[in-house]
Amino acid sequence: MFRAGEWLSIAVLGLVVLFILNSIAFFTFLIGPERTGPTTTVDPSTAYLQFIFFSLAPAIGLSFFTNILSEGSRLSSLLVLASGICLIFGMIYITTLIPMITEIDLPSWVVYAPWVFFNFWYNNGSHGLHKL
Repeated sequence: MFRAGEWLSIAVLGLVVLFILNSIAFFTFLIGPERTGPTTTVDPSTAYLQFIFFSLAPAIGLSFFTNILSEGSRLSSLLVLASGICLIFGMIYITTLIPMITEIDLPSWVVYAPWVFFNFWYNNGSHGLHKL
């Protein structure tokens, strides 16, 4: 049976995957059908901020508590590492979608947010590797 730290690691992986899929759907929506932009009015700044606070912020917070509760669990460390790898590749894919958005002027923080998350998780997400 899984311990608390391992369950938290599963939750971190799930939240990261949720964020990646939401981000892909959001930027695909902004690209629009046939690259004509969305058919409704949308404020990309507040919408993307909601995605961040509903999925990625809890994942980052839980990943730090995972080390404390995992007590040297190899599975927990591997799951946090897998979530970091998923986030890195997801953000790389999302950066390929951003130049396709031509009909909406994106705020600069939305354009650079994938790079910030990529660098944050790349530098801090491997904190569980010392337990492997």
